[in-house]
Amino acid sequence: MERKDGYVVDIEYVHGVHRDLGPSALNVILLIQNIDPVALQDGFTYCDVGCGQGDSVNLFAACHPEGEFHAIDFNAVHIAGARRLAGQAGLANSTFWEANFADLGGLPLPAFDFIVMHGVYSWVGGEARRHILEFIRTKLKPGGVVYLSYNSLPGWSAHAPLRELLLSYADTQSGSLEQRIDAAVEFVKRLKNAHAAIFEAASSTGEFFEYMCTLPRNYLAHEFFNRDWDLFYHADVVRDLAGADVAFTGSASFVENQDMLRFSEAQQQILNDVTDKVLRETVKDSVVNLLLRRDLFTRGRARMDSAVQLEYFLTRRFAMVVPLAHLERKALFPIGEVLFDRNLYDPILSAFELKPQSAEELLQCPKIREQGMARVLEALIVLLAAEYVMPAVEPPLHLVMATGKLNRALLERDLDNSGARCLASPVLQNAIKVEWLERLLILCEIEGHPDSLSFVREKMETHLHTLNNNGTILQEPEEIRSELSIRIEAFRTCMAPLLRQLGIL
Repeated sequence: MERKDGYVVDIEYVHGVHRDLGPSALNVILLIQNIDPVALQDGFTYCDVGCGQGDSVNLFAACHPEGEFHAIDFNAVHIAGARRLAGQAGLANSTFWEANFADLGGLPLPAFDFIVMHGVYSWVGGEARRHILEFIRTKLKPGGVVYLSYNSLPGWSAHAPLRELLLSYADTQSGSLEQRIDAAVEFVKRLKNAHAAIFEAASSTGEFFEYMCTLPRNYLAHEFFNRDWDLFYHADVVRDLAGADVAFTGSASFVENQDMLRFSEAQQQILNDVTDKVLRETVKDSVVNLLLRRDLFTRGRARMDSAVQLEYFLTRRFAMVVPLAHLERKALFPIGEVLFDRNLYDPILSAFELKPQSAEELLQCPKIREQGMARVLEALIVLLAAEYVMPAVEPPLHLVMATGKLNRALLERDLDNSGARCLASPVLQNAIKVEWLERLLILCEIEGHPDSLSFVREKMETHLHTLNNNGTILQEPEEIRSELSIRIEAFRTCMAPLLRQLGIL
C-alpha cells in the first residue's frame, strides 16, 4: 500500500464534519471551563492541520464570514476537492495548502487564534509530531486555543493487538488497499470463530472487532492501516504540548466535562480527592477506558469570574437540533441511561420547539421558572451533552446567504451518496446531519419543483438509490410510491419546520 510519511494516501478519507472543531463550539467549552471565550465578532484566524477532505473548514468558513480559515493536508486529492468546493460555494475566507508536516514552518501563514488537529497526532511519527509542536509554538497567538485528539491509554490496551494483527496481515497481501483490508478482516474473523485468546481474554475486543466490520473501508484504512499508530497517556501529551508553550485546560467534548454524566457517586468521590489536574484526567481515563481523547490547550488565556461565567451562560442562546416528535425523554451517557423528568423537560423542550432560546428566556416561562434556575441549568447541560440542543445565534442575512450557497454545492456534490451528510446551519454556526431523502427534498424545495414525489423518483433512478423498508429493499413501483409519499409527508410535518428554524430551508 502507498504511504506518505507513513500515512495512507492511495485511498481517500471519508467526508464529514467534526462539530466539536467549530469556533462557536470551542467557545462554549472554554466558557464551561471558566475561560474567556474568543471574541469571534472581532475577526479571528483558524488553522486545521491535517484537514482531510476539508469539509469542516469549508463549513465553518461559511458559518463565520468574519473568520480567516486555513487548512493543511499532504493528500493532493483532498486539497483539490476542498478547493473545488470552496470555489463552488464562493468562500473567499478559506485557503487550502498541500504540504507535508516538515513544510509547515515555510508556509506564508498568519498567527492563529485557533489551531485544531483531529485524527493526526496518533497517526503520524515522532518527527512529524515535532514539526507539529514547533508549528504550535511559533504560530499560535498569545491567548490562542489548540484542539488535539489522539488515541488514549489505557483504553486502547486491550484492542491494540487487534490493530497490529490486521496491519501485519494486510502488509503480506497483494492487490489494492481495499482488497488487503478485506483479506485482513476475513482472516481475523476466522481467528475469532476459532476462539483465539485475543478475543476470549477480553469480550470487549470481539465486540470492538464486530463494530470495525461495519465501518467504511476508507475509514478503516486511515484509522488502522497507517505505518504510525501511537497510543498516549494523557500526561505524556500534556508534557509534549508544554514544550510548545501551551497548557491543558480540559476536554474539548461537552459530555466529558460533566462528571455527573460519566461517573458514579463513589467514583466522583475518589476523583474529588485527586487535586492534580493531569493525574485527575489519567484517573478518569482509567475509570471509563476512553479510546479517543479530545483535549483543549490554551496559551495564557484569561480565566473568567464565576459571576461573569453564569451571566454569559444565562444569555447564550441554544437551538433544538432533533425534532420534538423524534426526541425520546431519555439519553444514554457513560454513567448509563438518564430518564428525563417530564415536569422539568417537557416545558423546556416545548419552548425550544418554538424558537432558539437562552436560559434567561426559558426562565421567563412560569412553568419553567417554578422549577428553579439550578434545575433548569442542569437540564440544559444534559440536553447539550445529549446533543439534543446546540449553541445558536441570530444570523445576519449575509451569513444565511453564505451557508445557503455552500449547502447548494454540498447537495449537488453528494447526490450519489445515500448516507447521512452534513449541511451548514447559520443559526448553529455548525453542521447538522441530514439523511439522503431529506437532502433530496431540501434540494427539491430550493429548486422550486412543484411535485416532490416525481422529483425524488427521478433522482433515485438517476443515482441508483434504493428504498429500504424494515430491512427489505422495495422493488414494486407502487410500493415505492406509497412509501415515499408517507416519508415525504413526515418530512413536511416534522423535519422541515426544524430545518427552517435552523436556517437550512
